[in-house]
Amino acid sequence: MRSLSWTFIGAVIGLEALITVFMLFHLGGSAWRFAQLAGSIIGGMIALISINIAYRDREGTEPLISRERLAWTLVGCGLIAWGLGESIWRYYMFTNQNPFPSYADIGYASLPPLIFAGMLLQPTSGSARKRLFLLLDSLISMASMLAIGWYLLLGDLALHSTVENPLAKFLGLYYPTTDVALLSCVVIMLLRGQGRLYQATARRVALIVVGIGLCFFVISDFTFNVLQNAGMYVEGTWVDLGWPLGLITIGLAAYLRRFISLTPADRIEQRWRRRAERLTFGPEQLLPYLLLVVLFGVLLLNIFSPDAGQRDIRPILLIATIAVVGLVVVRQILTLLDNARLTRRQADALERLEIVNRRVEDQARIIAERNVALEMGVAELKDVQARLANGNLRARARLTGGELLPLAISLNLLADRLMHMEQADAYLQRLTQALAELGIALERYRFGGPLIIPPACNDFPEVNRLLLAMGLKDKVDTFRPRHSAPTTEPTTQPVQGPNSRNF
Repeated sequence: MRSLSWTFIGAVIGLEALITVFMLFHLGGSAWRFAQLAGSIIGGMIALISINIAYRDREGTEPLISRERLAWTLVGCGLIAWGLGESIWRYYMFTNQNPFPSYADIGYASLPPLIFAGMLLQPTSGSARKRLFLLLDSLISMASMLAIGWYLLLGDLALHSTVENPLAKFLGLYYPTTDVALLSCVVIMLLRGQGRLYQATARRVALIVVGIGLCFFVISDFTFNVLQNAGMYVEGTWVDLGWPLGLITIGLAAYLRRFISLTPADRIEQRWRRRAERLTFGPEQLLPYLLLVVLFGVLLLNIFSPDAGQRDIRPILLIATIAVVGLVVVRQILTLLDNARLTRRQADALERLEIVNRRVEDQARIIAERNVALEMGVAELKDVQARLANGNLRARARLTGGELLPLAISLNLLADRLMHMEQADAYLQRLTQALAELGIALERYRFGGPLIIPPACNDFPEVNRLLLAMGLKDKVDTFRPRHSAPTTEPTTQPVQGPNSRNF
């Protein structure tokens, strides 16, 4: 994390600690009264500058995708708007004017919708089915918290408020209602944080830190409204700490999101796989149902309460509870339908897997049979080759098919050629021997001896043609090669010497 400044983070945490000391001990005269203003301006500037600064690091930080830059910009604008409202509030306080309702409420009222929009614009991942379940869980959580808020404060403000000014009455309901909406953002972010995108360190850390900041802010703001409604609010106590600390923490979350280094893809895949191996129903999915249990507890307290004010808020509380239960029922129905769909898909997948397994088994059997045939063919070819090498030229491969058939045919053709060459060589040797014996006979005939054709010449018609070419036709009329037509005359006879015919 070379791009991340731990010194800056330490300075921000130190500033929060300093603000805490100033507010709790009222240091610096009236300076502690400006802690909320300083916290909002500092948090907003950190968020806006961190997100929109031109930063190009070749090693890379986690990129801002989709409308993520716009989302964090809206968050920063919300912090600045709250700071402007706080500055106007402080002006009215120091000039002894009534600050509520006033122009300060424009800034105060701008923060919740801007932050809410910024959180909703954060990127999401997963299929449409998962997004639908996320929406239902978010609605269950928000409706439960609104119903609880109605029991704690909103019902009393709406039904028993003595404020005559309509704008003041509206704002008195608006602020605690938006506090509940901001708190529901924390739940939505927890549910959304299960997605693949939020396995990246930058998004996960920013999600956690902004959730902490929102909790700080909402606790202070909602407690202020409760105490203000009861006439018990005192400025400069621990109740006020959540405003500056929460706003600075939200700005720090934007800084962390921008400058934490890029998470490698293999690490994201490892985290996602590890999360998938764990139980899918974790604390995040349990949170909406815990809020539902709390809502039932609140409803029971309201039902058994003898207070008249509790009876007045009971109808809307009961309707809200029924609505939340209806959302839970819809969620469970969709879950059952989804489980049925997944069961069918699993059955289809198992059926396809069985078909694939059968095909694999058939293919394995075919391969095994082919391997056996190849082994037998190779063994036969080796045997034929060994027999040919040992001189048995009549050895032949008896293969009738398969991949080795062309090789067997080639080997048989080679054996035929070797046999023909051997036969030709034997024929040539016998012809050479016959010509040598005929040469001896002709040499003896030239020196006055009888011309006796050697028996070895009887196998070759070429000898007859040779004798005819030499003018010894009358001497060889009775000569017949063995390959000629059969005759009763002797194949060899003595003839006259050279005195009767010149050679």
